Amino acid sequence: MRIRTSIVVAALLAATAWTACGGEATVATPTAQVVQRIFPSTRMYSVDDLKAVGLKVMHVYDVGGLPHAQSAIHGTFERLEFEARFYASQADAVAHGEALADEVSGPDAIVTGPDVRWEEGAAHRRLCSRAAQTPHSGCSYSARYGDYMIRGNMVLLCEGQTSELAMKACGDLLEGVP
Repeated sequence: MRIRTSIVVAALLAATAWTACGGEATVATPTAQVVQRIFPSTRMYSVDDLKAVGLKVMHVYDVGGLPHAQSAIHGTFERLEFEARFYASQADAVAHGEALADEVSGPDAIVTGPDVRWEEGAAHRRLCSRAAQTPHSGCSYSARYGDYMIRGNMVLLCEGQTSELAMKACGDLLEGVP
């Protein structure tokens, strides 16, 4: 039995050394996936457009601390949560809303602490993950919104564990909006 084990180990080491020293091996190169977040449109969206397709508004935010925003809401659609921020134009949405949306969405989101630039509704933008039977203080916070899109004058943050799932959620919500 020891001889067989020694032979298998020796074969694995030889294969590893052969590959490391120039033998043919394929290395998977990750390809960067470009996500389109800005969808050019001159249409002026409002909360009524989202309500018309079934979004249930849960909170209307005070936009005093959200530069150049005219209004912002938090709501649900098909069991997922969304945050919509409305600006005077698409140019304003991109110039003043894109960086803030990027900060609070995706795997590197800032959802707690002193670096959160807009506090209003911050608790809705994060998820608490913890092991079973761990007290609240044991939370590991992550972003609720996996990604966002800018369509017309609206910045829409969409729930999803990944960018792909969040963008699908955004698309599903906006499917019926002209």
